[in-house]
Amino acid sequence: MSAMSASRLLAVAACALACALPSVAAAEDITIGLFAPTAPFEGSGDRVSFVNAVADHLAGAAGGAKVNGKVYASASAFSAAARKGEIQFAIVDAPYAAANGLPYTILAAALRGGSGSASWQLVAKSSIGSIRDLRGARVAIPSTGAKAQAFVTNALLSGEVETSYFASITEAADARSAVTMITVGKADAAFVPTGVEAPSGTRRLLTLPSVGWPMFVALPAADGKLSAAFATRIKSFGGGGGFSGFGDAGAGNYRSLAGSFGRSNKKGLMALPPPARLSVKDLLTGRSFTVPQQDVLELVEPPPPPVADKK
Repeated sequence: MSAMSASRLLAVAACALACALPSVAAAEDITIGLFAPTAPFEGSGDRVSFVNAVADHLAGAAGGAKVNGKVYASASAFSAAARKGEIQFAIVDAPYAAANGLPYTILAAALRGGSGSASWQLVAKSSIGSIRDLRGARVAIPSTGAKAQAFVTNALLSGEVETSYFASITEAADARSAVTMITVGKADAAFVPTGVEAPSGTRRLLTLPSVGWPMFVALPAADGKLSAAFATRIKSFGGGGGFSGFGDAGAGNYRSLAGSFGRSNKKGLMALPPPARLSVKDLLTGRSFTVPQQDVLELVEPPPPPVADKK
């Protein structure tokens, strides 16, 4: 066999071997989901721009994989995508995650004005004088996706009103939609984060406890090494959509929020005073008493004289 024929046979054999071997798979795409209806975005376009900017930034630590952003408008759509493994990382609302027991690995907290949380507010019709005037009223909140009743009465109002205090709690698409429901007559008040302006005809009735801004999390489908890389990379994100960037996970104080869903301790001005429990010892300690002495015979009435027998 000539040298030329041998080389051709080797080339054919190498080609056949290459075709028989499985090709090396390209890096899989990574999807960053966004479900944050309580966050103060201007609209759906602002949400899309924000999550895409985060995805582009994280691509620098993705090892060549393509990173995409996707916005979810409802809790059901987000949870379904998470269960199916369609998203590996997410920026998710703190009330939603806390209501579900913080089931994700929290990598970072979104920052607004340098803070990982912000107080909420109760905005009501101008005719409402106090929260006592809202008994039996209709109230609105941005969609939390889970346990809206517990979020309002326990997390925001610290258990100072009973669960049946409001006639209804309606979940709006976002914070601005919640306050708009007041102006169109569909609600008497709304619970929203500070920073959402009270529209004409309404007023801020109460300033409420702080709630963490959205958290950046790794879902069960996420790779562990990639999670560590993204946890570092996300903190150099330049911000957008009303957020100045991301900081340490502890900045959102998420554990405290999750614990508040089950707490119902009345206190403050709206609370009923606890029943008094006083023991005899508490009443007598430090006191002295003097009982005047008296002849007990003086207190006994003498018997009447005997009646003479009549014959």
